[in-house]
Amino acid sequence: MTKKSSNQKIPKKPSLSPAMTRFPSPIIQPSVPLSDEEKIEIITDRFRDIMEVLGLDIHHQSLERTPERIARMYVKEIFSGLNPQNFPKISFFDEEFHHEHKASMVFVKVGFTSFCEHHFVPMSGHAYVAYIPKDKLIGLSKIPRIVRFFSKRPQLQERLTAQIADCLAILLGIEDVAVSMIAQHYCVVARGIEDESSHAVTTVLRGQFNTDTAIREEFFDAINRQKQG
Repeated sequence: MTKKSSNQKIPKKPSLSPAMTRFPSPIIQPSVPLSDEEKIEIITDRFRDIMEVLGLDIHHQSLERTPERIARMYVKEIFSGLNPQNFPKISFFDEEFHHEHKASMVFVKVGFTSFCEHHFVPMSGHAYVAYIPKDKLIGLSKIPRIVRFFSKRPQLQERLTAQIADCLAILLGIEDVAVSMIAQHYCVVARGIEDESSHAVTTVLRGQFNTDTAIREEFFDAINRQKQG
């Protein structure tokens, strides 16, 4: 058996990015990056072609600016989370409120709208996010910003839930994170089965939220109180 040299360099694992997480979206980086304005120009041309194929009069005063409106909306608004540079700036605070005998849960409810990557139509609902701080706290306003950053891209609800949980775990250096999301999907409401009452629920429980029954129940009790409030 050949022995490996003790001087052999072991390749370093890439550092985890809170903007990418362990559950990255299917995003590719072009060899020559495009500016936002270049993207808007290209999408405008392509969407004008789509409208023409559908038989719409793109010279009608109501429609003539629609391709550019859609392109600008895609790049600057609803899909802005595809650009990692748009990840929110995060502020932290020292954890000074930890109870000696009981973990202190931070819980936030966030409304969100995202777009199903299968049909590019909206899904909207609420994210219930909780964590048990260790050494530091994240600014409360940053949690909605994180949820909306990952929401602003074509998404799967399962991936979106995992990305939010993993992002917080990476940022805070903890495992005690829980995220539950309930959303109505317009790919179900407006097409296909056309079920206006259906909702999808996805949940990620990590650390004590997964192993400690009392903490898990506290999380779901907080969700139920929010729904009843």
